[in-house]
Amino acid sequence: MWPWGASLDEAPCVWVLGLFCRNGLWTVWNPPLRASSTAHLTREPFKPTFVHMNRRPELDSLRGILLVLMTLTHLPTRLNTISNQPFGFVSAAEGFVFLSAFLVGVVYANKIEAADPNVLWRSLWQRALKVYGYHVALLAFAFAVIGTLGMATHRPAIHNLLGFFHEDPITALWSSLFLLYCPPLLDILPLYVVLLLLTPFILLGARKAGWTRILCLSGLVWLSAQLGLKRALYDLLVFIPVLPWPPLRIELSGAFDFFAWQFLWVLGVWLGVGRATAPEKREVVSPVLLSGALVVSVALLLMRYQVGIFSIDLDLYGALVDKWTLAPVRLVNFLAVALLASWLSPKVFRWLRPRVLEVLGRASLPVFSVHLVLCLLSLALLNENEDPLADWEEVVVLVATFTVMLLVACRQAAALRNSQTP
Repeated sequence: MWPWGASLDEAPCVWVLGLFCRNGLWTVWNPPLRASSTAHLTREPFKPTFVHMNRRPELDSLRGILLVLMTLTHLPTRLNTISNQPFGFVSAAEGFVFLSAFLVGVVYANKIEAADPNVLWRSLWQRALKVYGYHVALLAFAFAVIGTLGMATHRPAIHNLLGFFHEDPITALWSSLFLLYCPPLLDILPLYVVLLLLTPFILLGARKAGWTRILCLSGLVWLSAQLGLKRALYDLLVFIPVLPWPPLRIELSGAFDFFAWQFLWVLGVWLGVGRATAPEKREVVSPVLLSGALVVSVALLLMRYQVGIFSIDLDLYGALVDKWTLAPVRLVNFLAVALLASWLSPKVFRWLRPRVLEVLGRASLPVFSVHLVLCLLSLALLNENEDPLADWEEVVVLVATFTVMLLVACRQAAALRNSQTP
């Protein structure tokens, strides 16, 4: 039984997905809980039993690892060749979006049954507004400081980043506030804002129609994204002559294809809700499934680094592993890696407790935002020829960046402790 009554037998169209998630990610992300209700053994309508979820430090540590990988990837140092997709055709962005969605599902599942559904809407939209506030602050810094610096110093790295702002600053300003213009590095928070705004529809729709329909609909949208849904909608808007729209080129709307990435978000929310509501005891993860995930992960890792017989022509097959459209092979790769990571992480973190990563992960939003500020500033260090930084410059950039990120995380933790002190 899935949350809110959609059984696997009633959903043959998502059987493969259900098999993987129910016996794999579902079990690992959701450790066995004592059943607090026997409603699922009767013919009565399923009523979710909400389970309080204690903070799981391994999830904070995972977010900390993802923040470190993203920072190393975005900084203009030679380490970005190592940190960019080190585990196959999987980047830190997939993990960050999925883990955020999982935690949203856990936290907001109990608000679905509230007498007033406005509680759910208000809470999620306030969260979206908070993220939007961080995004606007980053835009202001990028346009006012980095844009001015780029024009004054003629740095090509900055010009490439904010080229449209330099071409048409007025349109860039208002369209960025409406999340239409998303410069590189500043395009993941807009995606997060839209996904948060979409989440009440997902949760309430799943409550009314069941998760089977929600997953099928989300999967169809993802499939349409692989076939060019975003471009088709853009061309349709261009074709309508009465609309003064769109005001900018499609490539300026951000690299992430929302129609594809929403599927990863829906999967994460679904599993998070299952963690908070499913009362039945969950079976142990299948060794066969773990072995299959390991084989898939290793094979795609070898393809990623073009090892031996696993060398492939990425120019020919690149569409199957495309990051921005969350292509099919990339999605399979992520699910396999996520299964292995979620199975292994509790065991690793019980033995090795990385406190620094936990602190970073608990303050993910401010730490993520400050890392973008530091990455934008570091672009000013690149000269007109965009030559690599000297060794000592890279060391200074890395030490300064992670020091500031840790200070922000510690300050956030201190503020949280003070707010909880009576």
